[in-house]
Amino acid sequence: MIDDLKSGSGRESLAGRLPVLPAERIYDGYMSYMWTGVTFAAATYAFLIGGALPFVGNTKLGLAGYIVGLIVGIVPVQLAMGIPSFRSGIDGIDVSKSSFGTRGSIVPLFGVLAASLGWTYVVFAMTGRGAANVIQTVKGGGAPNETMVVFVAIAMLLGTWILASKGPHMLERLADYISPGHLIITALMLALLFAKYGSGLWNMNVDPSKALTSDPKTAFAYGVEFGFANGLSWWPFSGGLSRLVKRRGLIMGPMVLGTGVIGSGFLALVASYAAVAAGTADPTIWMIKIGGNYLGTAIMTFVLFANVATSVVLVYQAGVSIQQVRFFSTIKWPWLVAIILSPGLWVSFHTRWTLDSTMTWLAYNGTIFSGLLAVTFVDYLILRREHIDIDHIFTRSSHGKYWFWGGVNWIAVVVCAGAVVLYLLPYNPITLAVKPWFRYFGAGIPATVVSGIGYYVLMRLFVVPSSRGHYPGETGLRAVRNEDPPPLSL
Repeated sequence: MIDDLKSGSGRESLAGRLPVLPAERIYDGYMSYMWTGVTFAAATYAFLIGGALPFVGNTKLGLAGYIVGLIVGIVPVQLAMGIPSFRSGIDGIDVSKSSFGTRGSIVPLFGVLAASLGWTYVVFAMTGRGAANVIQTVKGGGAPNETMVVFVAIAMLLGTWILASKGPHMLERLADYISPGHLIITALMLALLFAKYGSGLWNMNVDPSKALTSDPKTAFAYGVEFGFANGLSWWPFSGGLSRLVKRRGLIMGPMVLGTGVIGSGFLALVASYAAVAAGTADPTIWMIKIGGNYLGTAIMTFVLFANVATSVVLVYQAGVSIQQVRFFSTIKWPWLVAIILSPGLWVSFHTRWTLDSTMTWLAYNGTIFSGLLAVTFVDYLILRREHIDIDHIFTRSSHGKYWFWGGVNWIAVVVCAGAVVLYLLPYNPITLAVKPWFRYFGAGIPATVVSGIGYYVLMRLFVVPSSRGHYPGETGLRAVRNEDPPPLSL
């Protein structure tokens, strides 16, 4: 079985949802796991987010808030999803069955697939249009070459399929080479900026007429909101990678640094000041303006090429998660990856529509992870006291502990829906319009906290005292552990 995992995709194609045993796991070193986190975070969209931060009105406050929000978002995600997936060797969707029910896990599954596939296609479109923009900028104008856009997007699609078909070991190999390169070129861009502007670089801000606000508190709140939303976006991927880790000590630090402070924070720092200096948030333009036609083009080419590694991480998670649907669990891994990527052919010919429409959808889709984090955090760490019965995770019948009401924990579903409403009350993720109280509380953090408290109270009142869900301390007649194993089904 170990040989299957190392040689390719045997284990992931035939039984991608089965617990990964300690001897089969990949990540044993701090740096290798951290590099994977950097690979996930350091795609073109990291530079785009960083380029948007100065428009909160104060670059320093926007960056400070962004890093705070990243840490506040990633840490609870790792606690709620990373730890149980590491302990049990199972994917995050299987972990969520203990809180949403064996059938109710369709809610987080929908969120995971929408995020992973949506961002995959966005990365394809960004890479294709980015390559055309680079050529256009170097030439000094003219319309983007649409043939080049399609060619690069399809090349990304094929490259992702080839690499993702190799199985999870490819994640580590790609990260070990691409992530250090990302940091080197980002540091080089920072050096070029500092050489040109000196210490005055740190005081640069966008024109006040272009800023979202002139209020420092609101500017900081915007930064925190962007960072927290980015941290929440790690929820779909935390479990899938944590199940491949050999030591618990690697769960928190490498991901907070790799996905957060370094992969997102450092790139955002450089991108924010580069955007102010160049007068545009588009990295395909400011990289060439700052680095020059030759060096800037070389750097941007590497950044676009590195998007392949990010798409491999996204597709791997989508491939494991989609095997929750029984039909897909019978398909060999390379063909499963091909099915997942097949809409990418259409995307390659419609990149502009993809960026306009999909980015809008993803902005709203991200709000669901506030409720998912609240439910899974409270359920696993507080109500279940960090215990999940693996046998019952794979039981799709009323014999299982996580059956609740017909396989669904409706309280978890309602809380998730309520979290979306709470998230959107003070904040519009598309227009970035906010209510007056946003400057004090933000949107995502209070929505998550209030949802978590609401879930705890409702579960204590209506579920824990009964036998549903089999929580510690319940007063029902059935014990937490069954003497006979339940019938299992994948």
